[in-house]
Amino acid sequence: MESNRAGHRLSGRRRQAGITLIGMLFLAAVFGAIGLAVLKIVPLYLVKMRVDTVLEDVQTELGAGSNTIQSIRNALEARFYIENVKVERDEIEIARQGEGYRVAVNKESRTQFFGDLWFVVVIDSQIEIGL
Repeated sequence: MESNRAGHRLSGRRRQAGITLIGMLFLAAVFGAIGLAVLKIVPLYLVKMRVDTVLEDVQTELGAGSNTIQSIRNALEARFYIENVKVERDEIEIARQGEGYRVAVNKESRTQFFGDLWFVVVIDSQIEIGL
């Protein structure tokens, strides 16, 4: 019975091996889309990291001193300028809270991916600065 099966397995044909051209094009398209997405998203997260770093630096720098809303705003704007981060004045909220100030940055960064698809990163960071 085993001899019957052996003749039909290969029967003069070569077995297929490897990937077809269509399969390779499909994989290239998938990896290309993933690569493009990474190239679009990474700068948005770098902006978020820079905003967080600026807030931490300002918190450390101003610490517990005689701070005013204007001095905090000036320090933030100077740091954002140095870090090359575009944050509008209305995206920065400075409010009196207890014995200090609460500083919040609410910013939305977006970039177009393809057609009507967009990547959006919401930056919602806050710190507290003492008097």
